[in-house]
Amino acid sequence: MNPKNLTDNKNEDKALTTEDACQFLSISRQTLYKLVKSKKIPGRKVGDNYRFLKSALIRYFKSD
Repeated sequence: MNPKNLTDNKNEDKALTTEDACQFLSISRQTLYKLVKSKKIPGRKVGDNYRFLKSALIRYFKSD
């Protein structure tokens, strides 16, 4: 995983779609859902879709 713009603080609290989160972390949708299910990455369900805070994805990447 190699998230883009890890040091870009101005957009850290931006809510990302599943597709955006996958692109940001360079992982598949299936891998992202596994991380959510195992509670390694917090995601919030909005209707039928998930949203992810960019800051949470950065924290996950830095701790991994």
